[in-house]
Amino acid sequence: MIGPAAFMDNYADGSTLGSLREGSSAWPLPAATPLTLIPATDIGAFAALTPQRRAEFTGRRIGIASDERTPDEMAAILASAAGRPVTHHEVPLDHVRRHSTDLAAMFACFAGHGLDVDTAALRRAYPEVGWHSFADWAAAQDWAVLLAQTENESLTPAV
Repeated sequence: MIGPAAFMDNYADGSTLGSLREGSSAWPLPAATPLTLIPATDIGAFAALTPQRRAEFTGRRIGIASDERTPDEMAAILASAAGRPVTHHEVPLDHVRRHSTDLAAMFACFAGHGLDVDTAALRRAYPEVGWHSFADWAAAQDWAVLLAQTENESLTPAV
């Protein structure tokens, strides 16, 4: 079983993209709390290893992440990649809970003990995945196009 960290791709879609348009990275996490992250491409690349290494993976749960950043660090990376100011804004967990108890529970976990993933060990053990840092991922996005989209053109975030 593969247990991926928070999806980097959520920063390029939905309400998160909407807040970026306004210069804010709005997530329900304290500014200095580390969050493990992974893009969908790395999840797919890791999952593709499992049929080739069935004996190694059978019966195990493996947490996967390719980077760990605080919301303040992510805002700075997004600002650099998008070429516009972005600051972290902590959304109250109660606000999230009013919309989704499941999403609020996930962020409460992230803010509490988080996901214990040794990203350096994963990079050493599975270099063929081609792990992406948050900065790599952010630099590869076409922020001019993404930020020009209207809310209706954006896809629903996959959390």
